[in-house]
Amino acid sequence: MRIKNSRTYRIIKYAIAKIRLPKDAENIRITTENIKSGAVLTGVNLWVLVGAVFIASLGLNMNSTAVVIGAMLISPLMGPIMGFGFGLGTNDFALMNKSIRNFIIMVVLSVAASTLFFWVSPLKTAGSELLGRTSPTVYDVLIAFFGGMAGIIAGASKLRSGNVVPGVAIATALMPPLCTMGYGISHLNWQYTAGAFYLFMINSVFIALATYFIVNLLRYPHVEFSNSGRQKKLKIIIPVIVALMIAPSVYLTYHIVKKYFYEQYATKFMNKEILDGKHVIVTSKMSYQLGNSQLKLVVVGEPYDSLDEVNLKKKMKSYGLLNTKLTIYQGNDGRVAAREMFGALDKDMESTRSSIKDIYLTMDSIQQQLNEVKVLDSLQASIAKEIKNSDSTLQRFSLRRTFSFNPSKNRNDTLWYAVAGYSTAITVKHRFDMNEWLKIRLRSPNVVFSEE
Repeated sequence: MRIKNSRTYRIIKYAIAKIRLPKDAENIRITTENIKSGAVLTGVNLWVLVGAVFIASLGLNMNSTAVVIGAMLISPLMGPIMGFGFGLGTNDFALMNKSIRNFIIMVVLSVAASTLFFWVSPLKTAGSELLGRTSPTVYDVLIAFFGGMAGIIAGASKLRSGNVVPGVAIATALMPPLCTMGYGISHLNWQYTAGAFYLFMINSVFIALATYFIVNLLRYPHVEFSNSGRQKKLKIIIPVIVALMIAPSVYLTYHIVKKYFYEQYATKFMNKEILDGKHVIVTSKMSYQLGNSQLKLVVVGEPYDSLDEVNLKKKMKSYGLLNTKLTIYQGNDGRVAAREMFGALDKDMESTRSSIKDIYLTMDSIQQQLNEVKVLDSLQASIAKEIKNSDSTLQRFSLRRTFSFNPSKNRNDTLWYAVAGYSTAITVKHRFDMNEWLKIRLRSPNVVFSEE
């Protein structure tokens, strides 16, 4: 008695009561009725399904997230999937057979309608909404499972009339992958078709499994007797199905993570080793592939010789860029490579034509500026050596060129500023002679010479 009346006991009892899932007779009856009615295929369901297919296809074609979400909300595809999981958990074989039959009919009808839509649609480009349904990962597995779990728990409680079930329909996204399959079939793109089909199967299987697990957890009454042999088969079949569905997604997720880190390492390498003040990266292309990655750079600035490239390739290993082929394009090769890279982008980004032209102009401007700096540095060093040959007291010499507008001539005049540092002070005559010599040497009357 003392234990039952203790504060700790009351806290534990209160916590259990709060987290306990609903399994009273009334909720069981309503949930069973709702799931069975949702698994039934009627004329109304078929028309709603066709409407959802065309809405989703339009959303994918227009790359509109809002339209795609609308199609998810009205799609009746969730009914047969949860019906199968519920029938599996309650040994309702009639419900399982009905759910499978109606599920297959809905899938075939959806794929056929979306294929017809994309075949006649004048818009052939695959947008981001469509491409996002072609490469499922292990995260999609988790979304489907927890989404299905939230759906059946909400359906078994008073939350069935709230916004949980619509939220599950949006999160698990059953309709868009089917429409993406239609796009792939109509364009004979079997990679898109296979990726979208895999995503759809992930969502369907794990929603059904989540329903099965929750129904078993709540101990819903069985409709038919289940022998021990069937239970043993289920204990083998379910883990095998889970493993077969998860394995490809884990593989894809692994490569997505590897690609993410590869791009991070490549960016760090470019920032530290290429952008050294003497070079500018106009554009770059990273291609991650296990054991055969490529990093292509269009660079302007001082030309890299073969030895420089060898040294850069050695440094790549310290950045984690193993088995990565480095290709640097400069000069005329750089312009050709840049045109090819931007041309590939231009296929998917028609609106960036003007931006690409601006990049070409910027590329030429940067190259011109770097060439001018290189020429000026060479001229500065040459003049400093000439002065040093005749005056050993010279320690430093700098040369700078600016431009000023001459209104009387209506043009820009070049102004040269030269500054020299000596170990001993120079005379006024020496300063005057240096100024006159520089005018002759630079072939310009506009020279200003000063001493540090």
